[in-house]
Amino acid sequence: MTDKPKIILAVAVFAAGVLGYYFLGAQAMTAQGGWMRYAAIALGAVAGAGIYASTDQFSQFRRFVREARVELSRVVWPTRQETLQTTAVVIGMVLFVGAFLWVVDWVVFTAVRYLMG
Repeated sequence: MTDKPKIILAVAVFAAGVLGYYFLGAQAMTAQGGWMRYAAIALGAVAGAGIYASTDQFSQFRRFVREARVELSRVVWPTRQETLQTTAVVIGMVLFVGAFLWVVDWVVFTAVRYLMG
């Protein structure tokens, strides 16, 4: 089986579980109806996930996650001191640019008010 029919089948099985949840809604008043609704949706989800897990698309996704974890282990993370220093610089620059723009806005506003009378 190719991937497309498997994915469609996985979605259909999951949808059947969801539909089973709603069709068993009328029986929810009985003692067995409550857990049967949740069992239908859980069974549909597990069966759909099992079918999807057999596709090439899922194996490519697993390979991607595995390679991403390897790359993540190679990352050199900053120390706490470097993080604090960088954060302080960013906050300082935000305050400086904010104050500068406030002054420029005040000057332009004053000039326009003077020119307009």
